[in-house]
Amino acid sequence: MRASILTIGDELLIGQVIDTNSAWLADSLTELGFEVTKILTISDSSQAIAEAVNELMGQSDLVISTGGLGPTSDDRTKPTLCELFGGQLMLHAPSLSLIEQIFHKRGLPLTETNKNQALIPSSCTPILNYHGTAPGMIFRKGNCFLISLPGVPFEMKNMFTEGVRPFIEQNFTLPAIVRVTVNTFGIPESFLSDKLKDFEKYLADRSIALAYLPSPSGIRLRLTATGDNKGRLSNLLDMAVNELKGLIGENIFGFNDETLHSVVSKRLRGKNATLAVAESCTGGYISHLITQLPGSSDIYKGGIVAYSNEIKQNVLGVSHDLLISHGAVSQPVVEAMLDGTLRVFQSEYAIAVSGIAGPTGATAGKPVGTTWIGVASRETRRVELYTFGNLREVNIQRAAYTALYQLLKLMEKD
Repeated sequence: MRASILTIGDELLIGQVIDTNSAWLADSLTELGFEVTKILTISDSSQAIAEAVNELMGQSDLVISTGGLGPTSDDRTKPTLCELFGGQLMLHAPSLSLIEQIFHKRGLPLTETNKNQALIPSSCTPILNYHGTAPGMIFRKGNCFLISLPGVPFEMKNMFTEGVRPFIEQNFTLPAIVRVTVNTFGIPESFLSDKLKDFEKYLADRSIALAYLPSPSGIRLRLTATGDNKGRLSNLLDMAVNELKGLIGENIFGFNDETLHSVVSKRLRGKNATLAVAESCTGGYISHLITQLPGSSDIYKGGIVAYSNEIKQNVLGVSHDLLISHGAVSQPVVEAMLDGTLRVFQSEYAIAVSGIAGPTGATAGKPVGTTWIGVASRETRRVELYTFGNLREVNIQRAAYTALYQLLKLMEKD
């Protein structure tokens, strides 16, 4: 079954708003068993909407559109779809009731403009929106369905889960699809590809698709098997993952939605241990990663963003002589930052990072990207030099994730 995605809005075309809906929908539809063949972004004009809908419905079994359903004059999706599929705009009482509840809860008066959000084409099947004011709509032309949803991401996602997914499962016969994502770190993509050449042949013989998904947080290996027997597909992927563990087990830190910070947090919790950090070039990014997880107070004591030498000296106890003789970006200084972090926070583990994120600050011996990263327990420590790239934001991210990976490896040996 083929699916297409249509996002509507001038704000998307001019780059004022980033289209996250398409990526989320594509992932959700692929998981259901669709082949997503096209993603199209168009303006808010009636002509563009009509042309795109006709084009995609002629090529697909399912089209999902987002956007253009608001109460303002530039939202033209609903009247255009009414013209395309026939019928007339009629009041949908359940949607009006939900809109009235939303405005009552917010203490706002309900205007005629907002009431008009409950008008939908008589040719559609409505989808209730419990999270906003614009209902969704399902249209059919021949063997193809068009599902129109609001463009607000949290509204769209909840409506897809609550209303669209059950509709799809009732009206489409889809193949079984099983996916597993193997999360790796500490090996460049080209090295990883070379190491997995024979493994890729192994997968091809079993009709398993492999995708490399690189980012500063590591390389995710997505394995996908499609067929008619979900149990058999799961067994195939289990065997493939076991093969992969034998090849690159030392670089695998987790699976599917697991992240380096979630795995580190879980490992700390299992050890009944705590972590504290001292960050210079990463500017608090490591702390941000750890504390975005619920329950992080169980394992995270705190952090110091020691951006200046003054803070390194007065808070962490790094000696003035070390800073003068070796510079802030050096092994001795990071060693001292680790000592200071363990002393100040009395944690079982510590991370310390000092580097040149760029684009300025480089010297002849220390180019942009030069970063010293240290991790320590009360018994052991590991301090290493890394040279990242020229992009500041990427350098900060890579340093943070590398520090977490280093800590994970240290904890494995403790």
